[in-house]
Amino acid sequence: MSFYSFMKMLIIMFALLSIEYSNGQVSFNESFMTLNNAVGTSNAGIPGSWVSDLFYQALSNFTIRHVENTDCLKQVEIYDNSLRNYTSWAVRMSESWNRYPVGILTGNKYQMGVYDECVDVHRPIRGQYCLSEIKLLPLTGKDYSFNRTENLDDFGNNHAWKTILGWVDYPDQVQRNSLNLGICIPSSCSASDLQKSLQNELDKVFLPEQFKAVVNVNPLLCTISEDMYPHNTAYYVTNIIFGAIFLICGAATAHHYVALSCQQKKNQGEKEVPKSCFYIFSFIHSGKFLLNYNKENEFNVLNGLKAIIMLPILLGHRFMFLVGNPIINPKFIEHIYLHGRDIYLTCMNLTDPFFFITGFLIYTTLVPMFKKLKKESILVKLITPIVYRIIRILPAYCAMMAITAHIVPHLGDGPLWSYKTWDEAEICKNYWWTNMLFISNLIDSKYECLIVSWYISCDIQFCILGVIIVYIYTKNIKFGIGLIIAMLGVSMSVPVIITILTKREGIIKILLPFLENTRYSATFNESYRASYMRAFPFFTGIAIGVIIDKLKENKVKFSQMTVHAGTFTIAVICMWVQFYGAIFYKRDRPYYLLEQALYSTLNHCTWVIFFAWVFICHFTSGYGLLTKFLNNRFIVPMGRLSYSVFLVNLTIMMISQSRLRAPNYLSKRTVIDAWLYDTLKSYLMGLILFMVIEAPAGSLASKFFKRK
Repeated sequence: MSFYSFMKMLIIMFALLSIEYSNGQVSFNESFMTLNNAVGTSNAGIPGSWVSDLFYQALSNFTIRHVENTDCLKQVEIYDNSLRNYTSWAVRMSESWNRYPVGILTGNKYQMGVYDECVDVHRPIRGQYCLSEIKLLPLTGKDYSFNRTENLDDFGNNHAWKTILGWVDYPDQVQRNSLNLGICIPSSCSASDLQKSLQNELDKVFLPEQFKAVVNVNPLLCTISEDMYPHNTAYYVTNIIFGAIFLICGAATAHHYVALSCQQKKNQGEKEVPKSCFYIFSFIHSGKFLLNYNKENEFNVLNGLKAIIMLPILLGHRFMFLVGNPIINPKFIEHIYLHGRDIYLTCMNLTDPFFFITGFLIYTTLVPMFKKLKKESILVKLITPIVYRIIRILPAYCAMMAITAHIVPHLGDGPLWSYKTWDEAEICKNYWWTNMLFISNLIDSKYECLIVSWYISCDIQFCILGVIIVYIYTKNIKFGIGLIIAMLGVSMSVPVIITILTKREGIIKILLPFLENTRYSATFNESYRASYMRAFPFFTGIAIGVIIDKLKENKVKFSQMTVHAGTFTIAVICMWVQFYGAIFYKRDRPYYLLEQALYSTLNHCTWVIFFAWVFICHFTSGYGLLTKFLNNRFIVPMGRLSYSVFLVNLTIMMISQSRLRAPNYLSKRTVIDAWLYDTLKSYLMGLILFMVIEAPAGSLASKFFKRK
């Protein structure tokens, strides 16, 4: 028997004898429980009460005190007096927030209370809802470390307090030592008033227990029921401009419909469309452009592929917004990191096929044009396609920037609304010009207007390089092929070299800090958005265009057995490389520089190599039933909407999540339900953007450049 065990036995015997002699009516069980508590509280400085009990002690009679804001103190006094008399409005403010946090050990960080009950109080004072952040930390020198297990429901025999005070912030687990508490206070009190008073009350209870609670209250997380974002001149101008555009489109549609009706009667049923630039703004004209379908067009498959790729991208975006906002049942996402399917963890390269398609289309559209336009100068040949692409992209792009900066902040409310939408609006107001110059992926992501703008900047940067390369290829085929091969080599080497020099990770990990605030992620800022890290898919698209042309010239065709066997083999190899990236999520795995460097470029090859084979087979031999699946009247228009949907989807999801009143429950069903719902909304809003902005702008650009 150890000395510690011997001393503990003596203490127990002494305590039992003392209790027995002092009060003969005390039972043995009661005596043992009393003693057990006495011994437990002396265990390594562990607090004697549970964290929820301590919060209740500090917050049961909480009110703002000892601040210099006299208006606040006056309203607090009115509130306190009314609450003691159980006046309805005061009781509503009081009961709208929770003093006893629950589910802390399960990762339930957000104790949000009832937002609307708080802010719906308007007289005699106005209720203000504030979402505070409280971090529980041990005092210096205290060691509460505990043994972790991968089973999230089992922390072993560790004391429950150690789970909180000994918590290490693993990026694949929700913090158990952090709490976001919603509190209802009078509107004249500021965020700093609440922070000071709350800190004082928590210190009185927590510091004697040998740990501290650090309080932070962001002013943007203190909200009332009114729309507090300023209605400035830009807001009214933006509304007038969009109102005028809708009015023009409506008038053009009505006039177009009348003209069509008259023309049809005149020609006895012949549907001859009247020609007028005014009809470019007609919904009838835009609808025909969207629904136009030629079964024999082999490029229809590209629209089908874009529509298919867009669906998992929308799922990934929706999942990011779900996890990055208040949630309950965080075990769902934590389980994915430990035991989830690899596709969830390695899907940050899903936009690579779009760059591949862009490269392929630039080659296939510009080669015939450069060969045909022999009289034009070199400068005109190079500038024309770039300007045309920019004109096609800019109108819808500018519309979303204006909507985000001036309209979105006024479209909702909620505990997180100001914090989530006002920041986006201010960024777009101050840094819109980086989007217009297509350099938003070159500045810090904290200042990037529209989080998707990195893709558009990369697209235009690639387009400029692609036009030059294709022009050189049309002038000198051998030199052009050598240049394409060189660019492929460089685009594969750059990620490897940069990873080696900077010792970055070779994969963009979608861990919790990344999902909660993507803008402040170092990997997103430095590796994900950079065009030089993502150039391989684009140059591969150009190379595949060259290869397909050569195969067609030589009339090369593959048998269906070769097509499908090759598809299966390449898919297996590419998916193995894709899923290999999940190994980097394992905790405490050593960092192997060469492995990380190689994967930094290989993970941009997986989808691209597979699509390269699909394109070669489709444009030379056909895919049978797969071609019919990707080439039909339903999926081709969906593909045409891809750009508009890509622009609007994150804004739609941001609005949806910023209106939250309570945490989302995470499960497979809720994720799928949210994905389907926001996908429908994204396509609906994307359709409106397409019909009102993108299609008319595209038609005007085509007329200006005399192209079909």
